Amino acid sequence: MNLVGAVFSVASSLAGEARIVGGSVRDWLAGVPVGDIDMAVNLPIKTFAAECTAHGIKVVETGLQFGTVTLVDGATHIEVTQTRRDVETDGRHAVVAHCDDWQTDARRRDFTVNALYLDHSGRVHDPLGGRADLEAGYLRFVGVAADRVQEDALRMLRYCRFLPRFLEGGIDKAAREALGDHAALCASLSGERVAQEMRRIMVTDEVTTVIELMRETALDRHALGLALSPAGLSQLTADADARSKPMGWLLALAVAMPAGSAAMLAKRLRLSGADSTALASFDSGVMNDDLAILDSPQWQQAAYQLWPYASERYMVQSCRNHVIYDRCRRDQIRHWVRPELPLRGADLLSHGVDNGPALGQMLTAARHRWIASDFTLGKEALLEWLIGN
Repeated sequence: MNLVGAVFSVASSLAGEARIVGGSVRDWLAGVPVGDIDMAVNLPIKTFAAECTAHGIKVVETGLQFGTVTLVDGATHIEVTQTRRDVETDGRHAVVAHCDDWQTDARRRDFTVNALYLDHSGRVHDPLGGRADLEAGYLRFVGVAADRVQEDALRMLRYCRFLPRFLEGGIDKAAREALGDHAALCASLSGERVAQEMRRIMVTDEVTTVIELMRETALDRHALGLALSPAGLSQLTADADARSKPMGWLLALAVAMPAGSAAMLAKRLRLSGADSTALASFDSGVMNDDLAILDSPQWQQAAYQLWPYASERYMVQSCRNHVIYDRCRRDQIRHWVRPELPLRGADLLSHGVDNGPALGQMLTAARHRWIASDFTLGKEALLEWLIGN
């Protein structure tokens, strides 16, 4: 029996019921690839978890205080949550209590399209009209939008993340008003949670529409501490290769954010050292002369100076300047193996140069001459030029 079947079986053995819920049901009905499977049981989570353990199923208490555990079978992980109701919310966390009513459980979810359930027989349960919204391409909060976002401010960013899939029906008026009225709540969200949503928002096909909504409602200023601009993003949006890269979201962020704000944004989002360094490099810009060289036959000279993020900086600065970048040149820069200066300090020492500031100055001069030669000059030619001077 697979893990999903085991959940159905264990719940039934306790005279309860299990259902697949949320995004996996939504995506299955929409005909798009299904990712992680989440399930719900109308049983107290501790009772259910204990029975799973008795059946030899590995249980990880990932969120027991919120009524959630994760079941593990090899590479398969299923998050199982008890049907529940909110007892208390503060915009970031909720105190929950078990209830065995599926309708009550549905009413505490974020969007109608995520309040869909699939039982063991394959029957879809749709207590809040989510299936009709899904078919109409309409993203709508469950119940009163203002209530949902005040319960959990992250839902405002989640609305922005899901919106590109549901633009056929337009932006829900109540959702727009809720975001505008309560955007300030996002200032209290952790940087990690905001970054998790932004990673997905910035690589969507309709990122410009999403950013326009965030600007209009001031969601960007409260969640990120700065205003984003969709200007210049159209190239990246159309460049599937750029968006698919691990740093694709940082590329888009660098284009959309005000120049010079990398350090502040990296701190707000609590980025890793590697991501912070990359964003700072993207943000540092490319001088117009270097940008012109990157588009010329001598592109390697500029790429050498802009290393290690030369291709990314080329794309970001082109987008900032509203100039079309050459994707073939982008790929050439990306795959170019940066050469090493053939001259070392030891070579100069062996030719009688003192180990001091002059040595460093001579190496710098040699590097500039070597780059200008398109990296063709060898050690002997550089030594002859330096010592001769």
